[in-house]
Amino acid sequence: MASTSQIVGALLARLRGAAPQLTVEYYAGAEDEYPLAHPQGAALLCLRGSQFGPLRDGYGQVRTLQLAITVLLNQRDAGLGDCDALDAIRRACLGFAPPDCQPAWLLSETFLGYRDGAARYAIALATDTLQVTEADLEPVIMLNAVSYEEQP
Repeated sequence: MASTSQIVGALLARLRGAAPQLTVEYYAGAEDEYPLAHPQGAALLCLRGSQFGPLRDGYGQVRTLQLAITVLLNQRDAGLGDCDALDAIRRACLGFAPPDCQPAWLLSETFLGYRDGAARYAIALATDTLQVTEADLEPVIMLNAVSYEEQP
């Protein structure tokens, strides 16, 4: 099973390919505190948490990862240019299946307003994966020999 960091890393790579005009990185801090240095803007991916389904057969359960992408676009590019960046990010996310996950789906998109010279948007998405219990390996009895003779 893929680790959370592998899943997030795959989505970051996908976003970098889809929006090369932006800085794309994992950022779990407050978006107001992000030091926006890129002249066009940034897409900041963050893991918002997970929800879990019921335990199946005592070994695993469905895990729905919830992720958020905060898109910061410098105000000079605000307007219809925002739509192009947001479209590219949405297209990159919708249907993308990170390692050991189902295809992602979009949950919401919200305009957060203009602050500090940047238009701010939040895109929420989710994907399902399987959370599996750690297996305790019991000693395996090895078959050493086969005899066709009946033993008393």
